Amino acid sequence: MKKNFETLTQEIDRFLEVLKDFESTIIGSPSTCSFLKLDIKDKDESEAIFKSLKSNMMMMLYNLTESTIRLTMNFYYDNFNKKRKNYSNTVENLRKTWIKHSLGVIKPDNIQKQVYDMIESIMDVEYTISLEFENFSLSGNADLRELKGILNTHGLIYDDNQFKIYGGSLKTVKEMRNSLAHGNISFEENGKNLSVSDLTNYKNETYACLLIFIEVVENNINEQIE
Repeated sequence: MKKNFETLTQEIDRFLEVLKDFESTIIGSPSTCSFLKLDIKDKDESEAIFKSLKSNMMMMLYNLTESTIRLTMNFYYDNFNKKRKNYSNTVENLRKTWIKHSLGVIKPDNIQKQVYDMIESIMDVEYTISLEFENFSLSGNADLRELKGILNTHGLIYDDNQFKIYGGSLKTVKEMRNSLAHGNISFEENGKNLSVSDLTNYKNETYACLLIFIEVVENNINEQIE
């Protein structure tokens, strides 16, 4: 989980360093990149490519967000299932999640018996429940609202003040990603009004928010599942 986060953030950091050097080279400032030297032969074409590259960075940040949420919750599900918690000793929100998942696999031609069997099972105080990660879903709109909704659904306790300042950046990353992914805007047009300073801020706030998310889930694993 954390290894994947570190791998993706290293890729983003490397890419941002290239963008900073690209910007410096275009305006005629000294190179700032330690591993790459750019040679601008056509300024107009280079500026067009630079705009597209800035949009690509927003796609990378969104990919990091969605990947981190998925892998962190997969880690949570694995730990929950290893503990083999019985129904009565599971927090209410997780019981609701389990019921929702269970109802989702009930077949229309045998509803009555399957619902009866499920009720009979949970009446047994020793009945252990498990959460199947294949039932976990992201709407394709991974932002702070979605992230907090996942925490709430699973009964994971957090301090809302920790996340308060990050909503704007994650929302912008999500909206730009969706516009690009759905073809509503070109990469070049989207990147036109993005500065390297903007990208640095989006990057820093996305990293910080996701690290808090990971920490919240890990803390709840220790407190909720033990």
